[in-house]
Amino acid sequence: MERVRRRAREGAVVGVGTVEGAVEGTEVQLVRRRPGERYTPLEEQVLEAKQQYADTVLAVEVGYKFRFFGEDARIAARVLGIMCTKANNFYNASVPAPRLMVHVRRLVHAGFKVGVMRQTETAALKAAGEGRGAPFGRCVAEVFTAGTLVEDVDEPGSERVVASIAEVVGTGREGRTTLGIVAVQAGTGDVVFDEFDDGILRSALDTRLAHLQPAELVVAPRLTAETERVLATYAGCTLDASAGREPRLEQVGGASVRVEFGAERSVDESRRAAAKFYGAQAACVAELPDAAAVALAQLVEHLRTFGLEQALLPATGGALPLVPFHTRMHMLLPATALQTLGVFTAATAHMPGGDGSLFGAMDFTHSQFGRRMLRRWVAHPLVAADRLRERADSVAFLRDAADPALGRVRAGLAQLVDLERGLCRIRYAQATPPELQRILRSLAAAMALVPPGLHIPDSPRLVTELLGADVWTPELRDDVDAWREQLDAGSAKTGRMETLFARGPLADELGAHQRRVEIVEAELQAHIGEVRTQLSDASLEFRSVAGADYLVDLRHAQAKNVPPDWVRISATKTHARFHTPYVVARLAERERRREALLLAARDAYRRFLALISARYAGLRRMVVSLATLDALFSLATLAQQPGFCRPDVVDAPAAFVDLSDAVHPVLRGAAYVPNSVRLGLIDAEDAAESTAARAMILTGPNAGGKSSLIRTVALIAIMAQCGSYVPARRARLAIVDAVFTRIGASDKLLAAQSTFMVEMRETADILRHVSPRSLAVIDELGRGTSTHDGAAIAFAVLAHLLHCRPLVLFVTHYAHLANSFAANSLVRSCHMSFVELSPVSINSEPPSTTTSASPIPEITFLYKLADGTSSDSFGLNVARIAGLPDSLLRCAKERAACMRSDIDSRWAARCAALLRSSVAHAKRGSPIPDA
Repeated sequence: MERVRRRAREGAVVGVGTVEGAVEGTEVQLVRRRPGERYTPLEEQVLEAKQQYADTVLAVEVGYKFRFFGEDARIAARVLGIMCTKANNFYNASVPAPRLMVHVRRLVHAGFKVGVMRQTETAALKAAGEGRGAPFGRCVAEVFTAGTLVEDVDEPGSERVVASIAEVVGTGREGRTTLGIVAVQAGTGDVVFDEFDDGILRSALDTRLAHLQPAELVVAPRLTAETERVLATYAGCTLDASAGREPRLEQVGGASVRVEFGAERSVDESRRAAAKFYGAQAACVAELPDAAAVALAQLVEHLRTFGLEQALLPATGGALPLVPFHTRMHMLLPATALQTLGVFTAATAHMPGGDGSLFGAMDFTHSQFGRRMLRRWVAHPLVAADRLRERADSVAFLRDAADPALGRVRAGLAQLVDLERGLCRIRYAQATPPELQRILRSLAAAMALVPPGLHIPDSPRLVTELLGADVWTPELRDDVDAWREQLDAGSAKTGRMETLFARGPLADELGAHQRRVEIVEAELQAHIGEVRTQLSDASLEFRSVAGADYLVDLRHAQAKNVPPDWVRISATKTHARFHTPYVVARLAERERRREALLLAARDAYRRFLALISARYAGLRRMVVSLATLDALFSLATLAQQPGFCRPDVVDAPAAFVDLSDAVHPVLRGAAYVPNSVRLGLIDAEDAAESTAARAMILTGPNAGGKSSLIRTVALIAIMAQCGSYVPARRARLAIVDAVFTRIGASDKLLAAQSTFMVEMRETADILRHVSPRSLAVIDELGRGTSTHDGAAIAFAVLAHLLHCRPLVLFVTHYAHLANSFAANSLVRSCHMSFVELSPVSINSEPPSTTTSASPIPEITFLYKLADGTSSDSFGLNVARIAGLPDSLLRCAKERAACMRSDIDSRWAARCAALLRSSVAHAKRGSPIPDA
């Protein structure tokens, strides 16, 4: 231990664990050339590579290890928990070659860009070449980031997105900035694009970031301040293209979103670059809007660095992968709605059996690709009535279906690997032999789930298409069987390339190389006869010891007679082992032929993956069918839960809801009180009474269930337009084109926005985009400023919404707001009911003193929606339940009484003054002025 401490003090050893502090204490050591220093040949190679990959943590192949240098070594020591040593000019750290990708994933997930610098020549081939004295040739063969690392099919988790964002300033309507976005999910092959006009708040950009959740952003070096502000807030770091990008130890645990800067191009330059990339399919680029074309060219250039540009290309026999981000067939869910409603992340406390989100409550899928499909449905609820009805019919059918074939399909989905990701890894030539074996086995199992000619009686058209022969073609089945037959199962499991192919043309091709190796081995084995003759010992046999083959093992007495040109390899106390000159020469030849075999095997494997990739379009269509079935099965399982019904969703000119005994889809349970909500109905056939009210003003005590109720309505609308059953006894809704929310109080410090500024900006966004078919959910607007200003803004916003005619759920503690709209037929006033019990006395402190005369009324929450306005919010009751000190409650009670008395006195004085003025005018016979 003392020696370790001494070496650490000398700077020879730094690392983690017992000497972790030494890592932090060492100097920053970027891999740069320093004047006057002499570098080893390996260090020279690393220095040259770092000139091109300065922002990358490089893992350099050196024999059977991968080594990190300089600051990269310090980062690897911290993230991977390995030792970091000082060797020659730089710190060094290393990992074993078989575990490379495990460590690459950990570095990538820590937020770093990682490059793998591989040897381009082998020891045997190098020894036979002219540059046998030079260092091994090396180059950066692979680069990985969070958005471009395509995980193994057995790795859990969702795929990460790379989003390229471009802007064309001042070309939008009314001088608004036009933004384009192209995003790719490399692990699934999904590519979306969009172009949109955005205002100064960049709320449309914020919405797309919330939906896509990119792990990596590719942006132009120069952006407008508004766009840069939104992107910097999302990424959690400043955007500065001129800043140094070298990886440093202090970046560990930093920003989780990586930002890359593309080249600055004009629209015409971008179109030409994209057209050159697509070649024969260049017509698709001409149809793209300008900003989207710039984003596409930027993304193509970025993906080339990682060898993933084919993700943007159409598969053989398939259509272009570019699809619009949002169409008129989908409901708009802005970023604020996703967050405040808890669509994908919990907006409430963690619930047993789920993650507290709407998606978590709806997810009963059995496969990763099915889970991703369901997530797309929840993110983009349908607006097209025919497609929505088709999906809902399929869910209803699968809910009640008892066909054993469907049961087998449903159960078999859980046994499949992530085929969507696996097909992409095959397409990118990243799949390993063991992984390929699992993928092909799962493809064969999937084929067995849907036998040829499968027919489910009375099934809806969608289910029939998903199980139809157009997807599960005989040619595809034959191809999968043929691919599996070519592989040797044992070699595929162990990853042995040389014997991977058991039959077929590739096996014949590699067989020729294998026979060349066998010829050399046969010649070596025959050489034992010459050795026996030379040493006059007919019992001699070649031995293999510690990895060394064809050894002549002799006792020391016998070893004295060996020729001087024999090479002594090893020895023990009693024996010595030799290689004859012939064996040395033939072993070198065998190694050359083995390496030629390995190179040929790797090339054959790449061609085999390309052969499978040629059928990518058909295979992906099959996987999409399975994913759709899995998502439908998930909604069918949800529909079987007690308390769920199929909603009647109609295509109406204006939004309305009619829910009976509805409960929150995430919080539902025995303790949740159901409610009936009826709003916006006009001549509803099954309504007890028709009402044209477009807005509900909801008041009531604090913690009485107001926010839960409005969230319930919004979440049920989203579920219904996903084709799902909803938690209610009966539900009838109109199709909603968007759900807007203004809920909660929070600030955005990175964007320099106060709580009230966030409130106002979200409200402004709602007012700009609502339509009569929208649902607007607003909770306690105006609480971020003074009472008078807040109440005035709440009044003005509601009045404006009534003019725009969306469906509005408006929660407020300003009870007089309801009174202001009491005569308006478009407004319905409701409250969450309660029972006010006898006052609860507050014990003073200490307990020995007498009881206070300032009681706090005790409220029992009923959590039921009722007509009328609540006169009080009973905040002191909530404070009492929360456990505030008795003395504080007494003080607050007395102060509240004084304030109420003061307000009442002023109101009474004003009324008296008006009355006296009216009497005086009446006596004079003059007109009485308006109050």
